Amino acid sequence: MKKQILKIGTVAVMLCSVLTAQSVIGQETNTKITQEEQEELVNATFTVYGNCGMCKKRIEKAALSVDGVKEANWDVETKVLSVKFSDITFGEHNYSINTVSEKIAAAGHDTQFNEASEEVYNALPGCCQYERVERN
Repeated sequence: MKKQILKIGTVAVMLCSVLTAQSVIGQETNTKITQEEQEELVNATFTVYGNCGMCKKRIEKAALSVDGVKEANWDVETKVLSVKFSDITFGEHNYSINTVSEKIAAAGHDTQFNEASEEVYNALPGCCQYERVERN
């Protein structure tokens, strides 16, 4: 019985990976930033937990939903999110990197600053349920 459950779990993870790869391949960011705008952007990085391409899409979408965030790129291997934002926009609206982190946690992913609620985390697809880091 345990072997059957393990096989089913393995097949589910493989299917999730294939579907994720199909949805990510060929996608390009439509956001074009001019050289002048690029020079005015501020960079920040922080850790965000996840597992796969579906996580990447969800994490980046949550980050980009914050006004002033111009680029977001989450690395599946290192678990590091790189964010470029307009310092002027963030200052005008009192946004911070914590605002971005809170949006990502609301989408179900723990960050080095915020923890996703148990309910939202449990609603993630099985392949996206990363091993949670215990916090003190």
